[in-house]
Amino acid sequence: MTHDQAAHQAVDDILADQLTLMTLLAESAPASQVLAVAESIAKRASTESARGRLREQTLRVKDLLDRRARRDRDLSALFDTAKDLASLKDLTAILTAIAARCRELLGTDLAYLSLIDESGTETSIRVTDGTVSPLLQHLRLPLDVGVGGAVALTGMSHQSSDYLGDERLGHNDDVDSAVAAEGIRAILGVPLKVSGNLIGILFAAQRAPRTFAAEEVEMLSSLATLAALAIEKTQLIDRSREALVEVEGAHAVALEHQAAIDRSAAAHDLFTAIIFRGGGLEELATALHDVLGIPAVILDADGHVLASVGFHDHPRDLPAVPPRDPDAGIPATAREGAWTVIPIDAVHDRLGALALLHPELLSDVNGRIAARAATVAALLLFWRRSVAETSDRDRSAFLVDVVSRPAGVESDRPRPAAFANLPDGGAWHVYAIRSEAPERRLLAALTRQLSTNHMMHVRYADELIVAFWSPDRTVAASDLAPRLSDELGDDVTIGEATSPSGLGGLRGAYDEATVCLKTLVTLGRRRTGADRARLGVAGLLLSESRDLASFVTDRLGPVLEYDRRRGTDLILTLDAYFRAGRSLAETAQTLHVHPNTVTQRLARIDQLLGAGWRDSASALDVQLSLLIHTVIEGLDTT
Repeated sequence: MTHDQAAHQAVDDILADQLTLMTLLAESAPASQVLAVAESIAKRASTESARGRLREQTLRVKDLLDRRARRDRDLSALFDTAKDLASLKDLTAILTAIAARCRELLGTDLAYLSLIDESGTETSIRVTDGTVSPLLQHLRLPLDVGVGGAVALTGMSHQSSDYLGDERLGHNDDVDSAVAAEGIRAILGVPLKVSGNLIGILFAAQRAPRTFAAEEVEMLSSLATLAALAIEKTQLIDRSREALVEVEGAHAVALEHQAAIDRSAAAHDLFTAIIFRGGGLEELATALHDVLGIPAVILDADGHVLASVGFHDHPRDLPAVPPRDPDAGIPATAREGAWTVIPIDAVHDRLGALALLHPELLSDVNGRIAARAATVAALLLFWRRSVAETSDRDRSAFLVDVVSRPAGVESDRPRPAAFANLPDGGAWHVYAIRSEAPERRLLAALTRQLSTNHMMHVRYADELIVAFWSPDRTVAASDLAPRLSDELGDDVTIGEATSPSGLGGLRGAYDEATVCLKTLVTLGRRRTGADRARLGVAGLLLSESRDLASFVTDRLGPVLEYDRRRGTDLILTLDAYFRAGRSLAETAQTLHVHPNTVTQRLARIDQLLGAGWRDSASALDVQLSLLIHTVIEGLDTT
């Protein structure tokens, strides 16, 4: 090979080695390979100094390229982290992702993140990654202890290559115990800041001594910046969501309040309309039920139902009407079982109560609506009482005039307006009542039992005189007196009579009723009632008319009518039965019939007169009626 050719070959070899060197540098090849090629080139240098400079520059280029490659990887990792954090909405998920990425980027054994609490005096570890002991999880870190304390004090990153032996840092037993349990030696902490304010600390830790490079500190600081922004975004979203919930809640409250106002206004309009058109308690109870949707009942002062609505049947297990406390102010609503009870008061009198069947306490709005209904009920009851008292005075004056005039003298007083449309010949009944029960309660109970609005009453000569009109007398005094006695808890004794000629015959009916009452009292038959017919012999003796034929008809009328229609002679059997001392055998012998025939005839008489005719008192009336009937029949045939 010529000299020129050898020179050219040497140049080519150098160029080839340089190309190989640049390729290795570009591919981030290991330093040993780069140095091997660099040595090959350096051997051709003319001096040792040139060869040294070549090796030095080669290593500098290698290091620069490595750092740039690492920075590119770090930036790529940070970019990926930013994308991942942006997709997360939950704070815990974000914190967990940050800790995992921190451990991945720095290649540490574990990572954890703490946030400053509301007091600003300590942080609490929120998430960990790579821990093996539970002591570190949820540990509270005072701001003057450890690496975290140094970060909080300076606002800058801080590290310790061997934490437990680092006397520069503050220590406490809880933190040191947790660090020892994890086997942690080296710790790096960087601040999490939002708008310059420290909100937490991000930690990377190693279970072996380690000094973190500046690039690693910078990387973790960059990650902390991204983490702080993600945390701030999440907290802003959470606060926005909470604010939205508050706004929606306030809106819902406003709507509910407006609905309550609308319902209250609707109830007010309904109640006012009832007052103006003179409606009653049933209409009020129905309106209240329409507004509240709750079964309601209005009670009088004695606890009796005046109106009810919303019940499948009659309301049961009714609450008691609370007694009125004269020293109390506004009547208080009370709970009794499932009932809400609102007193109904007028001036100084308790008129009754409004009771609502509801398992829970009424809301404020519903409570005010119910209280307003109770006020309207008080107005209606008071108005009804006032009208009734005015009408009662008119009726009582008429009745006083009737009963105080001598018998046979017609009253010249005009009949009460309330009775203007009643037929003059209607069925007027008179009760003479003696009882120690309060008159108001007695009249209220009597009104309920009689189911009539056409009634007048007056206290006269120590008795309560009641006259009422009814198309048919549905309740006899004999049934009414014990009922009223039981209800009022006091003896109620009633004498009864019927006016044969409407209002014009009230005086005679009054006289007869008072005679019946006095007879019952004289005979000691309290807590009962009777008309003249039911008094039997006593009624006949006390009667001024001594109407014997009517007495016989009252006692034996059904038997006499049966004999007349059927052509039988049961009256003869009845007479023979008493003459034989109620002996069936002797009666049969007297009538020349079999005893079974007598038994059958007596059974028929039971059907006609009622089974009670054989009792001692009734039997006497029947025997006397038989005697009078025989005498009258004898007189008629002579």
